[in-house]
Amino acid sequence: LPVGGSDTGIGLEAGEIMLFGNYAYQHFDWWHERINDAYQPGTDILEDFDHRGLFKNNILSLGFTVGLNDYWNVTLTQLISERCMEWDGPTDSNGNSLTVHHRTECSSVDFYDNGKPIAFGGLLGDTRLNFRYLLYNQMKGPGSRIFLGLGLDIPSKSVITESPWTKSDHDNNESTPDRYTPHRHFYLSDGAYKMNLELQFFKKRIMFPVFWGGTFSLNFPLNDSKYGFSPSTRYELSLLAMSSSRPFKKLRIGKFSLSSIGPTLTIAHAGRSSWEGQGETPNSKSILYVPGINILISSDDGGGFGINIARGFESYFSDNPSDIDEETDIYSISINYRTVLDKRIDWLW
Repeated sequence: LPVGGSDTGIGLEAGEIMLFGNYAYQHFDWWHERINDAYQPGTDILEDFDHRGLFKNNILSLGFTVGLNDYWNVTLTQLISERCMEWDGPTDSNGNSLTVHHRTECSSVDFYDNGKPIAFGGLLGDTRLNFRYLLYNQMKGPGSRIFLGLGLDIPSKSVITESPWTKSDHDNNESTPDRYTPHRHFYLSDGAYKMNLELQFFKKRIMFPVFWGGTFSLNFPLNDSKYGFSPSTRYELSLLAMSSSRPFKKLRIGKFSLSSIGPTLTIAHAGRSSWEGQGETPNSKSILYVPGINILISSDDGGGFGINIARGFESYFSDNPSDIDEETDIYSISINYRTVLDKRIDWLW
């Protein structure tokens, strides 16, 4: 199960069917400096404090791949997720956050401001339909696997409806400053259709590393959301190098055995996003480095598990006047599973 997901690094022959699932837990310990022109809700008191809290992301992606012929595979993947914020900043006597920017809440719940929908909650994220061309596909023994992918991301309805940086004249008085309106910063879907381009290269050898390679992907929006949001263009490079199974032959529990272990590295870059009429989104341009370690566990029935433990380091580009200082400590663990079914689709074979 190479880094990038349990559907990565494997090509199916005509009529073969593969089922897969990925679960990931991500833990973000975040902080950013005070917002200079932000006021506490319902007051004329500035938010004279830093913002900090925990952000927890539970992600489950389920899907299947079918070999259309010996050169083309098609994959359908559905994202299921819940993202929850835990606000660690100041609260009032009733436990309410002293900022309109953050509060303890989850993405599965709708959020309204005086009856106006600001965020539509839910558990379903985007759906991806991906076609993969198997340029080279060495099934067994030493050799290369080179795949070219073209995919479409279909947005879900779990979106936000306005920019988190929107302000309004709260008292209709031109002599008083405008206020940020209550809002939510996180969501499951950007609300836009996206194109995903992918290149995979993996090589199996006799010497260490026995299996190595990686993926490079480009994901870019095809339109803005119906609410005027223009998502970031994203680039991602994922690399890994895995050992052979020889040193671990005796490490078995029932029908499961330790198959391989090795380092991983993901580098991801996000460009600027923007909102219609408001320009570029603060702190939306970033680069992320995620080193980790991958452990593969094989099963006698032909399936396999992958466990990845990683630590993320994210840096934000401060080339926009609206950018602020922000720091995030990121930890993640993911468990992946895939199995190729014994039964084929006869009319494709």
